[in-house]
Amino acid sequence: MKRDLSKPLSRGAARTTSDFTRAFFDLLAQASFESITVNSLCERASYPRATFYNYFDDKYDLLNYCWLWLSQQIHLEEHASLAHDEALYIYFDRIYDFTTENSDLIQRILAHNPETGQMFLSFRTFMDAQMRRIFSHCTVSDQWSIPQEIIANHYSNTLLLVWQWCYLKDVTVTRAQAHHYLHVLLDGIQAAQ
Repeated sequence: MKRDLSKPLSRGAARTTSDFTRAFFDLLAQASFESITVNSLCERASYPRATFYNYFDDKYDLLNYCWLWLSQQIHLEEHASLAHDEALYIYFDRIYDFTTENSDLIQRILAHNPETGQMFLSFRTFMDAQMRRIFSHCTVSDQWSIPQEIIANHYSNTLLLVWQWCYLKDVTVTRAQAHHYLHVLLDGIQAAQ
């Protein structure tokens, strides 16, 4: 993004980025990411192309901004104050709740953007990087001598795997069932029995 996101956006910039984000999600609910153009985004958001390019390099940049916006909605930045095992369930619940609250829009988006498409790959890559950063300080017993990076990848992959199972498969999974899956996958079958 062409704006420094470490600094607060002005009211006008916040409104403009919000308008483009909303327009993008609206278009994703009607068409594949690959078929969306900057012109269609500008038309939907009611801004000229020059305004779009004042904020974003291209539609991929806007897509990355959308994932950043999503991470702010589920408050991923709060990870530093949480223990890793607590953070895992809290973040899973936040993602679960956000997905449940927006399930109609998400289902429409997924109807046009499959798991194998660019949009979903971008989401998975962004969320995986965020989760690996959050879980990079996870520890396990010293007797196992497992590198931190492997542990962080394991937590990240497991959280995203269970989320995908809950929302991208044609199954109904309650929060309690999802927590059970996380527990078994992270703590081992013996610990879950």
